[in-house]
Amino acid sequence: MIALVLAMLVCVALGGLVVGFVAVEARRDGRDVLTPEGEELLAGARRRQEALRDRGEKAARRTLQNVRK
Repeated sequence: MIALVLAMLVCVALGGLVVGFVAVEARRDGRDVLTPEGEELLAGARRRQEALRDRGEKAARRTLQNVRK
């Protein structure tokens, strides 16, 4: 069972290396790695991340204020 898990991890690592290599080569050649739709998805994810971080910080400040009272 451990051999199977290790083999799967090796396959995932090799796949990640291949994708990384292709992305680096594409950037060096001046090509975009993502399609315009992919870029929009990534931008949307970044916007949601910022909004979530802001909500978390606000909740932390409120909790801290309530604890200090």
